Amino acid sequence: MIQSSHLRSLLLSALFALPFATEQLLPGILWAAEEKKIEFPAASQRAVVKQRVGLTDVEVDYSRPNKNDREIFGGLVPYGKLWRTGANAPTKIKFSKAVAFGGKEIAAGEYALFTIPTADEWTIIVSKEAKVQSTADYKQENDAARLTAKPEPIPVTIETFTIELADVKGASATLNFLWDKTRVPVKLTTDDVEHVNMQLNAVVSAGTPLDPRTAYQAAAFYYDNNKDMKQAAKWIDQALEKNPDAYFMHYKKAQIQAKLGNKKEAVASAQKAIDILKKEKAPDESAIKNAQQIIDSSK
Repeated sequence: MIQSSHLRSLLLSALFALPFATEQLLPGILWAAEEKKIEFPAASQRAVVKQRVGLTDVEVDYSRPNKNDREIFGGLVPYGKLWRTGANAPTKIKFSKAVAFGGKEIAAGEYALFTIPTADEWTIIVSKEAKVQSTADYKQENDAARLTAKPEPIPVTIETFTIELADVKGASATLNFLWDKTRVPVKLTTDDVEHVNMQLNAVVSAGTPLDPRTAYQAAAFYYDNNKDMKQAAKWIDQALEKNPDAYFMHYKKAQIQAKLGNKKEAVASAQKAIDILKKEKAPDESAIKNAQQIIDSSK
């Protein structure tokens, strides 16, 4: 058994030793704190642009450098040299289905997007080697397509390099490269409209009835793509049989009738849409205005 005097001695020794042990551990604690990762914002921020064109999903992944009072094209971005089309790493572009990009057929998949700017013309390169990390990794034999586009001057200065998908209509869009006072547009199209049209032609040929929602969508599709307006009118009537209080269907019917030249009927359908809208607690003034425009233009 340990004597009480001896026990006190052991306790005192442990207490005196504690500061020394703490002092030995302290540098390790500080070192661990210093190892904590500090994250800083990138000078050129990453952006991901996603857009559905027709039934095809398009995605662009790139980094966005700023002008910062520098001369851009012919300066920071030299003319006649391969550019990664952004900062940090080559830009990536992805298509869920085959597309025509600047008139060139490109299969579904992910690609690296390089450019060679000049004052009068840009070469746009779509590379099958999507995993490249720099322009040094580029090899021409991996090109999926090469095309050219004309740079256009714009009246405003774009501070941050921008890639956008604009003018999205039906199954087409325009991919714009924008920076400083320059815009470079590239047309992008899909065959989605033709694919849907073939399916609807088969429906018409077979005399297959459509459910009300699909009938409305088919009528809208024919209207938007300037197809058979008489068939569009049949489909919108079919949709309205089950949805007589759907103002947007009456509005679509008015649009179709106006395109057919049936002005009196178009006015009646547009007015029906307005009457339904005005019964709501918070009428959609924009929708009312659109319907009124059909009435005004049909008089």
